[in-house]
Formats: sequence, structure tokens, C-alpha cells
Amino acid sequence: MVDLIGAWSLLSCVNMRDGEETRTFGDPPSGQLQYTADGRMSAFLMDPAWAARGDPAADSFTDFFAYAGTWRREGDRVHHAIAFSSIPTRVGTSFTRIVKVVDADRIVLETEPEVSGSGRTYVTILKWQRVASS
Repeated sequence: MVDLIGAWSLLSCVNMRDGEETRTFGDPPSGQLQYTADGRMSAFLMDPAWAARGDPAADSFTDFFAYAGTWRREGDRVHHAIAFSSIPTRVGTSFTRIVKVVDADRIVLETEPEVSGSGRTYVTILKWQRVASS
């Protein structure tokens, strides 16, 4: 089992909707995920083009999304309990991600398949690279 503790940089973020791929938060995206040994976590996802435009309004699903709270791992799942979020309705909720290990320095976090109100099945796939310690 790969140790998740440390900082991770976002390599890609892809939303799959009924098998159709859409890249979000830029291509390449910008993002950072941190896990601490005492169970704290934070995640920031941002489209670098949005930041370059200097537009204060952000679409939380494609431009900027941030949250923090606590985490725990159970087998191939990691659970994020959200205490702070750029989307207020996410506070008090949780995210569960399937952890897929590529190697000691690369992981993939994937949402479990969900069905939208329109009946479409979607999954989000986030690829992360461990930040080298200095």
C-alpha cells in the first residue's frame, strides 16, 4: 500500500460522462493535494487559464475548487470529510475516492460511478504526482 502522506501535484483531471471524456481545470490543470500524518487534508484544483484571465468569478466545476478537512483510508478507498470548501454546500459532506496506485510517486483517485438526474453515468479521474521533498 502506497503511503498517501505528503503533497501531490495534479497531472490531469478528466470527467467521464457515459464514456465521453472532458478535461477540467485546464489541460494541463493545476492543483495540489496534501495529506498529513495526523489525518488532515486539503485539495486545490485550478485552471491556470482562469487564473491568468484574472476573472474573480469562477465555475467550481472547471475553473477553481478547494476544500479541506480530515481523511482516512480504508483499503482501496480514501474518505475526505469536508470542513471547509469554496462551495458552501459541500461543508459537512464527504468525498470517497478509489485509490489506484501507479507507482510509489503516482496515484489515481477516481470517484465511484454516479448517475445524474438525467440518467447519465459519470466518473471523475484525477491523476497525481508526489511532490519531491527538498
